[in-house]
Amino acid sequence: MSDQWGKFWENYAGGEATNEDDLYIQVGKTANRAPISKEVFENIVMDITEKLELKKTDILLEMCCGNGLFTFPLSHMVEYIYAFDFTKSLIDNALKFKSNRNIEYAVGNGKEDFTRIFKNELPTIQKFLINDAIAYFSPKDVELIIERISTISKDFKFYLTNIPNDENKWNFYNTPERKANYEKAIRSGDVFLSGMGRWWTKSEFITIAENFNLKIKIFDQTNEYSYRMSILLYS
Repeated sequence: MSDQWGKFWENYAGGEATNEDDLYIQVGKTANRAPISKEVFENIVMDITEKLELKKTDILLEMCCGNGLFTFPLSHMVEYIYAFDFTKSLIDNALKFKSNRNIEYAVGNGKEDFTRIFKNELPTIQKFLINDAIAYFSPKDVELIIERISTISKDFKFYLTNIPNDENKWNFYNTPERKANYEKAIRSGDVFLSGMGRWWTKSEFITIAENFNLKIKIFDQTNEYSYRMSILLYS
């Protein structure tokens, strides 16, 4: 399945970016087919910073970092960031457009042993992020990720953002045409759902938190994103 998503994102990303707008489009950060506003972008960065309580002495591990669109501003909030994505063209663009002295980018898959993809052994890390990508993972995948996080740190915060919320999916499939297309995709076994990916339930995350004796906070999104939620897991 990860191989299928890899091909999907290689095709979606569209190769080398030529300008800042391309970077937004490559990772789907658009509204009405145009890059999201500066205000929306800055609100996302601030939300991550606040939920993870990022500070200058922190080391952050960002999984599924895409082309570094959010990695770069987050690098100004912390001491160091290890960031990886399984789409090589996105990492190539991250290295070209979103590099910083305190970011190490790598090609790697969150569904595999990501602790081994960087050049050197990872230090103790307490802050972890998957921004807008958990829809491409299953509950079992997330449990494996937490198991690997536990080999790096026993005291951590793990923030998963912008997750399709199954309880509110009809806020997204809100026209007869959209609903019909969704139901057709489900009948055909289409896991991609036009890039939306998996719709998660809150109870699935609560079960994961209980399995690992973690605390959990669930944040419902509002307005045009009321069909999404974010999850903070912490020890």
